[in-house]
Amino acid sequence: MSKGTPPGRWLLPSACALLVLALLLPPLPWPRTSFDYLAVFDITQSMGVTDYRLDGRPVSRLDFSRRALSAALTDLPCGSRVGLAAFSGYRSLTLLAPVEVCAHYGDLLATLDQIDDGMRWAEASQVAKGLFWALRAARDIGDSPQLLFFTDGHESPPLDDGTPALFGDIREGQVRGLVVGVGGDVPRPIPKRDASGRANGFWGADEVVQGADPARRSEHLSARRGTHLQALAARTGLDYLGLDDIAGLSAAMRAAPRSQRRELPTDLTWLPLGLALGLLCAAPLRSLLAPAWRRRRR
Repeated sequence: MSKGTPPGRWLLPSACALLVLALLLPPLPWPRTSFDYLAVFDITQSMGVTDYRLDGRPVSRLDFSRRALSAALTDLPCGSRVGLAAFSGYRSLTLLAPVEVCAHYGDLLATLDQIDDGMRWAEASQVAKGLFWALRAARDIGDSPQLLFFTDGHESPPLDDGTPALFGDIREGQVRGLVVGVGGDVPRPIPKRDASGRANGFWGADEVVQGADPARRSEHLSARRGTHLQALAARTGLDYLGLDDIAGLSAAMRAAPRSQRRELPTDLTWLPLGLALGLLCAAPLRSLLAPAWRRRRR
């Protein structure tokens, strides 16, 4: 710097250059932690049992499951991806392939709102087979999303011969994820709906298929079949989570073993903006110190 050059003259041009860089800087690949899921909701009739409470009012198992996932979406970091599907009979139907949660948050909430028992295409509830089909759906999507399978575990018709074997092309542990057990521990009547979706009482003991064991003639009542779901989870290499509160689902989804580290497009404009702000703040400070600096030079 020449003798007559004011100190800090370079601060303003440098700050301007950094501001221009911030405007032109595209998102850059940067390693970040993220989570990928395909959430499959059981939409069979037993999921209409109202044994949860939200904001002081009773809600169905399906509504509570949707609310729990909706809350969990806000806790996932940007770059994570979530897809949505529904299960009825023994097949799963993918409604929304996994999409990035921040850019498509509104689409995810809108699709969640549309998942209800009115979409049901079969009256049966073959949960074990449905889980295996959901595993296939998650595998075939690609990019290895983990599975969230929301169900109360109520098999209809009941399984009298034990849990069916895995499908031939699904291996234990091939897909990671959670079997999410929904519902309370007290058996409750299953609501019945007519063709238009209106409530029409409850299913009676003589209206549903009962088990062969006389001690198990209560298939018209439904509670969370936790033991059955834990066995299914162990057989498929998944983990089991009992859905007792909304926060529990979010914590389980963000657990470290479920995360993955990959390069994602990341907005780094904060870096040149921060440096530019620092230089602009330094300019007045240098002006205040300039007289003392000149006296010292003399």
